[in-house]
Amino acid sequence: DTSSCLASSPKSFPPPGSSLSCLGPDSSSPRSPRPALASGPNSRKQVTLLPPFLSDQAQKVQALGTFYLFCQATGPADIRFIWEKNRHALETCVPMQTHALPDGRAHALSWLRDTIQETTEYSCSVLSSAGNQTSKVHITVMRHEALQQEKWSQELATWRAVAGEHDRLMQGWRKAWESCSKDTF
Repeated sequence: DTSSCLASSPKSFPPPGSSLSCLGPDSSSPRSPRPALASGPNSRKQVTLLPPFLSDQAQKVQALGTFYLFCQATGPADIRFIWEKNRHALETCVPMQTHALPDGRAHALSWLRDTIQETTEYSCSVLSSAGNQTSKVHITVMRHEALQQEKWSQELATWRAVAGEHDRLMQGWRKAWESCSKDTF
């Protein structure tokens, strides 16, 4: 039953010609065994992970701050994803949208929403009869002190900019005031 995943999706989702499903313990697609890599020179081209890859996405997060990771691929109509967290398959519901392409292949998109307390490795594998590909990322949790220092540095830079602008305005007012005073007296 995927209604729990579908309930939070926008009503315009999925677009015509596509389907939205849930990856997880209730998923109808088997988790194992993974399909063997197809033989032949074109086998790696038949299933393709598309950017942005996981390594291009969230690198640092706040402890218990919500973040998202996205994984998309093209391949045969049977493509599906397996998400892993610290090398263990996720047992939670992970939405996956598939859209049929004109050439008989499919485009698939999956997105993971999570919160963590410590540095964690995520991987997204796309599996198909044509082969498999995997994208990985290590997400680091920033320490509270580092966050505070970074926040203070940003605030300090903002204050410096404001103070500099204020000083420039005051110099301009002073010149204007002095010129007015000379003209008046």
